Amino acid sequence: MGGVSGKWRTACPLAGLLIASTAGAADLTLYTDDDYQGRSLGVVIDERELSVLNFDKRASSVVVERGAWLLCTGEDYSGQCVTLEPGRYASLQALGLDNAITSVRRRDAVSIGNFAGADEVVKNETHGADQLVLYAAKNYQGASHGLDRSQPDVRADALQGAATSMVIASGQWELCDNTYFRGQCVTLGPGKYPSLEAVGLMHGVSSARRSAEEPHRKERAPKN
Repeated sequence: MGGVSGKWRTACPLAGLLIASTAGAADLTLYTDDDYQGRSLGVVIDERELSVLNFDKRASSVVVERGAWLLCTGEDYSGQCVTLEPGRYASLQALGLDNAITSVRRRDAVSIGNFAGADEVVKNETHGADQLVLYAAKNYQGASHGLDRSQPDVRADALQGAATSMVIASGQWELCDNTYFRGQCVTLGPGKYPSLEAVGLMHGVSSARRSAEEPHRKERAPKN
C-alpha cells in the first residue's frame, strides 16, 4: 500500500509534540466534515477501534502532521486501507473512504523516548541480554523485569502489576495496557520512557511483544 501523492496531497509543516487527543498537537487529526470542518479527533497512537472514541465511520477530511498513517475501513486495521503521508486531505471522498474509517495506525514504529544511554540503562540493571526492561514505577523506579521475547502477561512476574516506565534497548515492540496484547496498544522503538502515560498508555503495560512477530494479529486470552 503506497502513499497517496499527486493532486490529493498538499505538504504541511510537521508537528512537534505528542500530546493526546488535542487536534492542534496530534500527529493525525480526523474531521467529520470536508475541508477540516466539524468535530475533530486528534490521534497520537494506534487506534484499533475508533468506535471506542465515538468516531467510527465519521471522518470526511484528514490532516497528517507527522509520520505515515494507515486508515482502514475495518477494525484492527482490516478491510480497505490507504496510506497517507504528511499533508492535508480536504476530502476522503476523493480516496473512496468518506465516512468509512474504522481504525488507524502508524505505518512505521515510532521512537518518542529519550534515546541517550538506553542500552547502558539496560546493562546497568543487569539485564544485559534483554532488549526491553519494564519498571513498576515511573522514572525507572521500583521492581524491574527484562524481556528478550514476547510475553502476554508481564504482571505475573516480578512487577506484580502493570509497568509504568520502560527502556527499549533495541528492536520495535508493541506494548498493550491489557494482557494478551489487548486493549490500548502502541508500537515503540529504542529509547527511554520515564512515564508510559506520555505515550498514551494511561494504565501502563501488561503485555509486550516484538512488532516483527505479527504485531497486528489478534490473539485470545486462554479461557478460564
